[in-house]
Amino acid sequence: MRRTIVREALSDLLLRSARRTGVPGAQLAVYHRGQLHTCVTGVEDSATGRPVEDASLFPLGSVTKPVTAALVMQLVEDGDVDLDAPVLDHLGGGSPDHPLRGVTARHLLSHTAGLVSERSADAPATSLRRYVSSLTPEDRIAPPGTVFSYSNTGYAVAGRLVEAVTGQSWWETVESHLCWSTGMELAPVPAPRPPAPGLVTGHAVDGAGRAHPVGFHIEPALAPAGGLAASAATLAAFGRAFLDPGHAALDGEVASPEALGEMGRSVSVADPFGLADGWGAGWSLHLAGDRLWYGHDGTLDGATCNLRVDPEGGTVVALTTNSTTGVTTWEHLVRGLRELGVDVGHYRQPDAAAEGAAATATAPDRVTGRYGNGGLSAEVVHDRGGHRLVMSNGFEGELTTGPGGAFRVVSERHGGIALSGRFLTDPAAPGRATALQYNGRTLRLSGLAVGPNA
Repeated sequence: MRRTIVREALSDLLLRSARRTGVPGAQLAVYHRGQLHTCVTGVEDSATGRPVEDASLFPLGSVTKPVTAALVMQLVEDGDVDLDAPVLDHLGGGSPDHPLRGVTARHLLSHTAGLVSERSADAPATSLRRYVSSLTPEDRIAPPGTVFSYSNTGYAVAGRLVEAVTGQSWWETVESHLCWSTGMELAPVPAPRPPAPGLVTGHAVDGAGRAHPVGFHIEPALAPAGGLAASAATLAAFGRAFLDPGHAALDGEVASPEALGEMGRSVSVADPFGLADGWGAGWSLHLAGDRLWYGHDGTLDGATCNLRVDPEGGTVVALTTNSTTGVTTWEHLVRGLRELGVDVGHYRQPDAAAEGAAATATAPDRVTGRYGNGGLSAEVVHDRGGHRLVMSNGFEGELTTGPGGAFRVVSERHGGIALSGRFLTDPAAPGRATALQYNGRTLRLSGLAVGPNA
């Protein structure tokens, strides 16, 4: 007999998880067996001690992406956008080497458009129009539909597609097509607007467990990829729109079940090794036993967010935190929910030695080099008889290679966080790595001379 979740058990689980990971404040919302349970803990701001409330707004980071994808699906349902037609039909751009040549909306939403993760720092970011119109061939890393590579740039293009079709800004479309029709309270993260009332303060937690306030910032051009704020209860409401018929749905339709179903339909080329079990046109896909969950995770400096939806089982789980350590809070929460009878779909980082067979074999001494993807770069260097991965975003650690080119990196400076990836080779030149996949991003080899022993 299935156990019924009680709010008291969820509240205790959230409190224990937050205290263990040093999170100043958090919200948890669980919709299960027809009932919504919400609980909160801690403070919005460690400096003021203002308590977290059910309606407090937390930055969603990349959990913004499914919202942008839902806007696109509304346009698909209305017949204004064809999910598999070239986006240049709406955006213009006739040059043969245009970086969006051959790219469709499905490519953008499933991270298979072959676009860089983030563009270089000097790319214009004051508006979606300027950002997208300034794309160059250097912003493409692969032909569309050939490889998965997580791309904030792709979602900027998706946001610009929404603008071009609706004739209003992306944020105005969020308001008119989602907030007003469903009652969901979504807000923009501050820049370039003043903070929304109720927006929490972000925090970085040091090695001693002390929380230090940090500001939130998102470039206007990347708002469709990570620029929304909401409560966990609002996220749970959004997730309910994707439940199978027969479960209590959200009041006010987001889009038809057929249109929204495309967001969770697996895209064959989308192989997000080290990030998820699969990807659709908007949702990451996560397995829990024989059950497939939709989901997305998000981070912004000082905040984290996690959302999972079990369409078949009728369960939605949403967590928001105002700390960089919220990533670990989610791990504790997933384990606790499993003990309460809810096995949440959550990607388990593969073991490099056990899971490496999926990639082409690469000898460990043939992986040193510089790798790049837009503004993101990595170096693999010899280090005390082994290898070390050094990322331009500050993540670094000892690299352990396994069969098939798989690797695992543990970062001591980031609290022992472990990430898995793999090296890829060109079939025409086996043995030498020509790319690496890290945290869902594909970085191409750009140079070999790295380190004193390379």
